[in-house]
Amino acid sequence: MSGHRLLFCRGCAGQLYAVCTTDRAGRGGRGTVGDWEVDHEMPVVCPLSSLLPLTGTAASVHELPGAQEVLGPAY
Repeated sequence: MSGHRLLFCRGCAGQLYAVCTTDRAGRGGRGTVGDWEVDHEMPVVCPLSSLLPLTGTAASVHELPGAQEVLGPAY
């Protein structure tokens, strides 16, 4: 995945990966949306493990349900 900063977990500060597997026309034919998966790059003990992996359809990884709770600030 390219085009965005590194993603970190708010629960453990571990690095996350983000994969967008499908791009298609968004609602009303505007923009593109993708099917996303976000999870820890390495297995870790994390207090937010029950929220991961984040999956869903969104225009941006930051628009996924639960992204505000899981995605930490970019470094």
